[in-house]
Amino acid sequence: MAKIESFSGIHYNPDIVEDVSKVICPPYDIITPSEQEDFYQKNPYNVIRLILGKDLQGDTEKDNKYTRAAGYMDDWLRRNVLMQDSEPGIYFYEQVFSVEGKQARRWGMIALMRLDEEGKEKTVYPHEHTHTAPKEDRLKLIKSVEANLSPVFTIFSDPEDQARGIFEAARRAVALFDVVDNAGIENRIWRVTDKAVIDKVKALFSHKELFIADGHHRYEVAKSFRDYKRQSDQAHFKDSYNYIMTFFTPLEDEGLCILPTHRLLKDVHFNPDQFSACFAVKEMPSCAALVSEMRDREKDAGVFGLYKEKKFYLLKLDDKRECNRFIQEGPKEYRNLDVVILHKVIFDHFLKIQLSQINYEVDLGRAAAAVDRGDFGALFLLNPTKVDQIRAIALGGEVMPQKSTYFYPKLSSGLLFHRF
Repeated sequence: MAKIESFSGIHYNPDIVEDVSKVICPPYDIITPSEQEDFYQKNPYNVIRLILGKDLQGDTEKDNKYTRAAGYMDDWLRRNVLMQDSEPGIYFYEQVFSVEGKQARRWGMIALMRLDEEGKEKTVYPHEHTHTAPKEDRLKLIKSVEANLSPVFTIFSDPEDQARGIFEAARRAVALFDVVDNAGIENRIWRVTDKAVIDKVKALFSHKELFIADGHHRYEVAKSFRDYKRQSDQAHFKDSYNYIMTFFTPLEDEGLCILPTHRLLKDVHFNPDQFSACFAVKEMPSCAALVSEMRDREKDAGVFGLYKEKKFYLLKLDDKRECNRFIQEGPKEYRNLDVVILHKVIFDHFLKIQLSQINYEVDLGRAAAAVDRGDFGALFLLNPTKVDQIRAIALGGEVMPQKSTYFYPKLSSGLLFHRF
């Protein structure tokens, strides 16, 4: 099963960087160009320079955003802006946040996870498609910096709650970091170096299957980088290339929050009634009424919201047999996913749209406002995908459409690094 290891993490030196909130940022793939500029201006040591550097006029093969990231990291280590812990440890990570007006807490741990090998026992299960362009980008970066700059986010089953006791003991100590990020989320990290505790954690995970929640591209890139180093420089291959820095949290934890990612469509013209061959279509009086009705029916397969031309509609799967004509592949769990039904039946069959016509938005208010401005022609609302669905899909070897899950909050970038 899964193999994890402790590591000597690299992090900002609190004696030099007194306000860590000014040097961390969200994961690279949710940062807009304007936010990128804001993080650049926030602090000369902000991690944005490592994870999402700027393209500059006159960039060359030897001087570009990837080589500059490596240069920044080397320079910050040399000047002690970044420091490496003297002995290996496991890092416990807690985030305190608000969702729908209620405070929540998600906890887990950061350690190194061994990458799966082709043709050997599978221990790490993805659930989403990956795409070539972002993988090429991240591979160039990891080749240049030779480091994990952000952790992969995984979930594991812990029905007996064994990991919680270890975490609660660890959090009695003084936190290594306690910082509020730009989204108002409190991030706390504790380091544990006690060998007995580390061995206990390693033994716990030796019987676990791990499911990637977020970071599918980073995981695939880490495997590609490992294979590249094996083939290109076998004499200097390090065992650390076999691992990736990873965050682990139990799927039973109450703080595990998954938000829906809604779909915005551009250049589309349709009447909601044209879906009536498969769906019951009902106009709703308001957005609040629509969302409430969707939540009441979240256990049903094929329930969506639609916002178009200032009107809200509830779409509920009415003819499962007719719907199944358009979803031939995959097991029952896959065919019952709302996001699969939406893409395969409504987008592919009824509307015949291209992926390039779909935009994604987690914030429902922003999504509806974009339709009102005329930026998009329609908005499809989704219920969140459930953890047990993710687990079933991953174990079955299936993958969901892009942006099927949004684990909230995202892990902050810049709190910990792992250099090979």
